Parts: sequence; structure tokens; C-alpha cells
Amino acid sequence: MPATKLVCPHCEKTVEIQVSAVTRSRPCPECGEMVMLQMAEKSTKTKRRALLMGQAEAPEPAEPEPPKPSHEPQPLPGDAFERMRMDPEIKEFRRKLLLGAGTAGALVVVLVAVSWFQSYREEKVRRELFGAESAKAEAAAKAPAPPPPTSMIVPEDLPPPVTSGNLVFRPAGGDMTTAAQTPAIPTENLARLAAGEDMVRQFLAAPNWRQRALTVRDQLRVAPLMSIYYSKNSDEPVRFDSLVEPTEVPPRFSEHTVVFEGGGRRTATVEHTSNGARVDWESFVGAGEMAWSNFLEARPNAPTLFRVLVSPAGHYENSFGDPEAIKCYSLRSITEPGAKVVYGYMDKQNPQVKEIDYWLERSNEAVPMILRLRFPPDAPVDFQVWIQQFVQPGWVQK
Repeated sequence: MPATKLVCPHCEKTVEIQVSAVTRSRPCPECGEMVMLQMAEKSTKTKRRALLMGQAEAPEPAEPEPPKPSHEPQPLPGDAFERMRMDPEIKEFRRKLLLGAGTAGALVVVLVAVSWFQSYREEKVRRELFGAESAKAEAAAKAPAPPPPTSMIVPEDLPPPVTSGNLVFRPAGGDMTTAAQTPAIPTENLARLAAGEDMVRQFLAAPNWRQRALTVRDQLRVAPLMSIYYSKNSDEPVRFDSLVEPTEVPPRFSEHTVVFEGGGRRTATVEHTSNGARVDWESFVGAGEMAWSNFLEARPNAPTLFRVLVSPAGHYENSFGDPEAIKCYSLRSITEPGAKVVYGYMDKQNPQVKEIDYWLERSNEAVPMILRLRFPPDAPVDFQVWIQQFVQPGWVQK
């Protein structure tokens, strides 16, 4: 007999049962309950098979679907601060922050150490150059200047000013004025000018260059130049007759005219600093990068800076013989007694020729200028040089 697979209605298991045309029921091999296979009805004489299944196997149960992820915010386990502290990005940022703070602190320490060392080195050099008296001189320079004496005369009772028609003063590049035409100095500037005049007197009365170096500006740079200068020139107090015509040069300079015993004059420029008044030594003596006589003897081709008195000239010869192409000027140095006057030349196409001529046209006298000079290759004489550069009018480098 054929075996047919069907599902038991009692235990709901798939079983195989042998069936025939006359068989109405069979017991379930699994649960033993009787399973109705077929029945017939007399009225209709129809036959129905109940619970019969085809040879196809029963469908397997579907696998459960995986749970869908929830998009609702879920609380994280543990303490929030601990999670933030252990975050790799925050740990890396904290490491960089600490490293930057440490570097900045180390840089500050290094700068403080360098500043302290620089101050110590400057003080050591100053003591080696100037001796133990430098501290006393510095203290005296920093002391406030005494106030100018107050006149007891009522202003309206003052005698009329005396006009001296023979004292003529002219600052470099300025107009000619007489002593009677000089404008009155404002009262608030009198103390400053008095301090400058006092420092000029100390500068002129210094017995040697070491004492004089205590009164000059930019001491550490200028002191070696003073040593070289005074090794070839007289190192003694500067004899003078009087100081006249103080002039305010804003914002921090003043000029004081020194009248020498022989009648000559020279301007002492004073810089007013936080450490007191200081005299510009280089402009007072007309110092250059090398001695004037050494320059004329060595005849270097490299440009060399000098402070000279410049005036128009017309000396053309040797390789400087074309007045149509070059301009000639007379150059005089005051650094050495009886120093030789030389002629300086500049190409007329050089725009600096107009600058030099501009300052010369404003004056009837020689004008102090700072120039860079050089000799031509194989110079035949020592009194003809090229003017390589016009640096500035005046001798004070501000």
C-alpha cells in the first residue's frame, strides 16, 4: 500500500500513513490518535478526502527577522566626566596644551636669562672701559637737574633787550638769524636745555676720553671709536670760551653752540634720554669709519662712511675731467688738524646730485653731510674720490 505524508491534526506533526480506497482512518505513528482519512455520504455519494496532503513536504517555519536598530537616544554606561577624560582626542589636545605651555614658559625663562646676561655683559664692558668711577657718574647723570633760577624782577620792569648786530648764528640748512632775532625759549623747555648745557660742560671738561665717554650717547659702540681717535689726537679737556644759542630739536634733541677760545665754533648735539642727557660725540668731532689720513693713504675702493663739510667746487682733471658728465664738490674733514681737502665727484645722472645741490643752495657756507666715499681703481692722486652715496644732511644719525 502507498504511504502518504500528512499532518496529524492532534500532534501537528508530519507523518507517513499507509492508506487505501476503503480505509477511513489510521492511527498516528507519533501520538497514536486516530486520523480520519476519508468518508462517504449516501445522499450525494461524493467522496472527500480529509486532511490529505500531497507528496510535497510541509513548509519550514520562517526564520525570525533580526531586531531593527532603535534610533531613540540611549544612555551610555559609566560617568560622563570619566568618558570625556579618556577620550583620545581630548587626551591629545591636553598633551599639546601642556607641551605649548611648557615651551612658552621655557622661552620666557630664556629671554629673562638673555636679558640679564646682556645687562651683566654691558655693565662689565662699561667698567672695563670707564673704570670704577662710572657708577658715580651714572648716578650724577640720573639726578634731576636743578630748576632754573627765578628772576626777582617784575616782567614789565625788565630792561629792553640789547641788540648785538655782530653775533650771527646759523644752524645747518637754516636761514641766517641774529642773536636779537632768536625767538624766546618756552619756559617749560628751560629745564631740559639747562640739563643739556650742564652735560655739554661735563663733556668738554672731562680730563680724558674715558671720563668723556661717560657723557656720550651709545657708549658701548662709541667708546672703542673714541679710544682709536684719541690715540692719534690730543686727549685732554676741550678749552672753550662760552656756550651760547641753545636750540630745541624735537622730539628728543637739543643743540648747543660751543665758542672756542680762538673764536671758532662747533655744535654739540645732546640727546635727552630716560637716563639723562647724552652728547653725540661722533657729530661733535666729525668721526668717520676710519681716520681721514688713513683713508687718503690707503685709497680703498670699498665705500667708507665719513662726516665732511661739503661745498661746491670745479676741479676737473685726470679721470675726473668731464664737467658735462660729473659734478664736483669740495670735501673737508675736521677730525685732524690741517687735514687735506679732497674733491668728491658724482655722476650727474645720479638723482642724489639734486639732493646735495638742494642743501648747498640753502646755505652760503659749507654744509655738514654724511657721505660714503671711495677711490677709483689705481687712483693716481689722493685728493680725488667718488661720492658713492649721499647718506644724510647733518652729522647726527637719529
